[in-house]
Amino acid sequence: MKLGILFGINIYINKLLVILIAIAIILGEGTRLAVVFLVVFIHEMAHVVMARALHLRVLEIELLPFGGVARIESFLEVNPRDEVYIAIVGPLSNAILVLGCMALEKLGLIPSKDYDFFIQANLMLAGFNLLPAFPLDGGRILRAILSRELGIKRATRITTIGGFALALFLVMTGVYAIYYGIFNPTLFIMAGFLAYSALKENRMATYVMVRDLTYKKDILIREGAIQARELVVLYDLPLKEVIKKFVPHRYHSIVLVDEQLRPRGYLTEKDIVNGLMDYGLNVPVFRLLAQSSRMRG
Repeated sequence: MKLGILFGINIYINKLLVILIAIAIILGEGTRLAVVFLVVFIHEMAHVVMARALHLRVLEIELLPFGGVARIESFLEVNPRDEVYIAIVGPLSNAILVLGCMALEKLGLIPSKDYDFFIQANLMLAGFNLLPAFPLDGGRILRAILSRELGIKRATRITTIGGFALALFLVMTGVYAIYYGIFNPTLFIMAGFLAYSALKENRMATYVMVRDLTYKKDILIREGAIQARELVVLYDLPLKEVIKKFVPHRYHSIVLVDEQLRPRGYLTEKDIVNGLMDYGLNVPVFRLLAQSSRMRG
């Protein structure tokens, strides 16, 4: 649901958040709802400010039950270091709000009755988002760190497992609460959204990885240079296993060897991408040698 446009950025609110808002109003928690909404919005705007500071264009913001998502144009061009910066600044903004609120309360500039809940809202949002589960900020940070060694696909798989685990924990907590006579629909709504987001990202992992390969040409043209990384692989290894070893923002050269570690040939990342398009994921990598020789000849 679209709320409007701010600084050229489309602002949307997730349907599940609309449901939570309706529940809060019915329960007479309108004031607290406004505080939470403000905290979430500031958290998300911190992501936007950092993205723009890194010269990235933010297309839209979607406000979610546990924070939000800032969608960045050509997000695959974001290197892992910048992804960490963008993710960490959200919880950091909540920490700054807490410290600022504590200072104002000490000076007697804000009443204590409004102070406690504002502090709690910021701490809960920051703490929850720092959990290492995708799509939370902590999951994005972990994925960026892991992708340097494991590649974007494997790193995404690992962090989405964290998302599923957190969703299961929330469901179990909700069921446990019901057993003791307490029904909290928020737990089930958030669990459902986390599981859906993790499943969606998991299915997109292969697509994201292949798109990352094609974007490296754009990065090279724009920046003039890109760091290289060499891999040594068995000559009969399937292409799908080779590309799992690729990491973001590195251009790979591949040395093919046999079981006695004797060199059988050399390929570039471009050769691998062309092979994927021509032969698919399951072809052994040595099949690309003849094609590569013809292209170079």
